[in-house]
Amino acid sequence: MLKFIENLYEVRTLRKNVCYVKNSVMYFKWAFPTGKGGFNLTYTDMLDKKLLKEILAETKNYKTVLTSSLRYLDKKYPEFLEKPEETIIYGLVQTTPFSVNEQFVYKLVQSKEDLLLWGQLASQVYTDYDADFIFESFKTDIRKKYASYFIFYEKGKPVGVSQVIRGAGYSAVYWVGVLEQYRKKGFGTELTKCTLNYEIKHKRCRFLLSATEVGLKIYQKLGFKASETLYEYPLR
Repeated sequence: MLKFIENLYEVRTLRKNVCYVKNSVMYFKWAFPTGKGGFNLTYTDMLDKKLLKEILAETKNYKTVLTSSLRYLDKKYPEFLEKPEETIIYGLVQTTPFSVNEQFVYKLVQSKEDLLLWGQLASQVYTDYDADFIFESFKTDIRKKYASYFIFYEKGKPVGVSQVIRGAGYSAVYWVGVLEQYRKKGFGTELTKCTLNYEIKHKRCRFLLSATEVGLKIYQKLGFKASETLYEYPLR
């Protein structure tokens, strides 16, 4: 886990994620642990050389990436940052629930046992992550208002997962996927619609997500449109 940077106004730990606030300005919104022992840091673009030096000092033992909506940072700070990779964020505003296949059942994760199963399924869908790592990363989320996890079933068998993280007026959709043997059968679309419907039912109608090439077809079909490009900068 990252050490706390010194002289911060506030340091708040959430799961294994870290929010940094300095002089009442939040520099890092999230610090996502990666499956290979590093961290993917998202910040508000209010960055300077002094803070970058602090970050590098504290993260030198990790493979770390800064995520930004600004493209020029590698030119501004060439001694600190590698050239970035682009990630497109897609957005949707949807107030009406989607029609879904009623035979496709989902369960809200509400217990340790549920989350263990969720982690096992997620590790099979996203093979870069193991089940223990996933469980340890998300185990404090159960029954918290900022997050929900879903397990999806087909004929009584668990076949897929999804996750929603809420904040800043948006529901961010992550970890959407089905087991390989159930792909190309429309399950991914139904899974996504069920996830969105849960939020719409609770009057949360603004959504964000990033998409793989396979998932993008589903999201565009549901009305998602490109809204922002983020740039992931590896730290030198």
